[in-house]
Amino acid sequence: MKTESELAAYKNIKSDFVDYTSFEDDLTRRTVERDAFINNLKYTPDYKYPQLSFLIDDKEISTKKTQIYEAVLELEASKKYSNSDIAETELYARFHEEQLKKILLVEAARELSNPISTSSVDVNRDSFARLNEVLYGKFDTARYLGMVATEKDRLTDFNPKSELALTIKSKLDSLLGRIDVGDCKEEALLDETSLSKLHNYVTNRYADILGVVPNTSDDVFYNVTQCAEIINKALEAGDVAKHGWVAVENPAKSNPATNQTHLSIYLPSNTRRTAADLRRLIIHEQEVHIRRAQNGWESGHKPLRVGTADYADAEEGLGVLLECAVEGNFNNQSFDRSRNRYITAGLALGADGKPRDAREVYEILWRMTAVQEAGDSGDINEIDTIKAKDKAYTYVENAYRGTQFWMKGVIYTKLKVYYEGLAKNADFFKKNIDNLDAAFKDIFIGKYDHTDPTETELVKSLTSHI
Repeated sequence: MKTESELAAYKNIKSDFVDYTSFEDDLTRRTVERDAFINNLKYTPDYKYPQLSFLIDDKEISTKKTQIYEAVLELEASKKYSNSDIAETELYARFHEEQLKKILLVEAARELSNPISTSSVDVNRDSFARLNEVLYGKFDTARYLGMVATEKDRLTDFNPKSELALTIKSKLDSLLGRIDVGDCKEEALLDETSLSKLHNYVTNRYADILGVVPNTSDDVFYNVTQCAEIINKALEAGDVAKHGWVAVENPAKSNPATNQTHLSIYLPSNTRRTAADLRRLIIHEQEVHIRRAQNGWESGHKPLRVGTADYADAEEGLGVLLECAVEGNFNNQSFDRSRNRYITAGLALGADGKPRDAREVYEILWRMTAVQEAGDSGDINEIDTIKAKDKAYTYVENAYRGTQFWMKGVIYTKLKVYYEGLAKNADFFKKNIDNLDAAFKDIFIGKYDHTDPTETELVKSLTSHI
């Protein structure tokens, strides 16, 4: 029988596994397929996902799976000891189980791409969908239909000022008209008073860090090199550059991303941001992702450094909500992006009763995006449509990566957690709007779901021993 010290080996199990990195094809191929899709030369893109086979066939992955299984068994056994730390064992158990589920999801994606037989296709689809739901939760149909109701109202109010705008409105009206929203309505996440209080608190709390961003207008844009220079100044002002954190250009990325293994904020080569954009980016990437990771590292507890089992939506939502808090409103690209991702997921999954493939979703999305961007001007030109199509493809790729784009209703559902986490954080701040000092203290213990009272208590119990 293993001793108590031997059981503690679960702390050293390297179970970290990032599922989405397996769902990216070669950048050159992605670009070719994207252009062919947008230009209507192909009905759906054809991605190969070379990492799926590489990762799953790699002996290290098999070994990792075995070690995770053993770690979970050890954690269950450790609960028999009277002096075991229940908070620690529970958080580690959840963490390891989550990593295992991510590996299984990637395995399911591989089977989705390479069915053994025709009869296995439906089985593979069900398996992939089920694992997505286990990892990223059920989809809220009422929330999605409420968003579609808003888009229908927006379209009704849209007054086209050009022939192209009229054509887009007419087609979108036809596409959205097929969706029955019933009596669903989209609810505001925060009332104006609460958002104002959060805005004042956040701008004061991060004044020194945000102060490194030049005070320029929204018609002044900074390229990737300039953005990296400004963000690196913010990292210094935030006292995290000393730990090795740095902002760098990464041509392989299509969106900014924080990589804690390499202590980097990656910026796509085509990055082009205004001062306001940069302030939001710094709050999100530096003062949420990096700050929580660094604090988690310093806590000495791995789950708080890499993220507990259910941290993802809470952390991403926190980043978006603090971006909105900096602005003092929800009229920014980050909010729109998280909301449109949710709509994308709903359209693809067929939350309205009609599962769709990538092309069907795209044809709705780019027109919807064009109308959103045009706003009260009512004007849409050819350049506007190009931009709208680019944005729509980004949403579509985010949803269908790891799958076959021609499959109806089969997507990687991580994109929906951005809005769900945003809603969870809005509820969290509603409850704590008059006690923000204590709320922010709890939030930044590490990477965990601070919106879950049970997990918060576990984390506090765990870190009280430091």
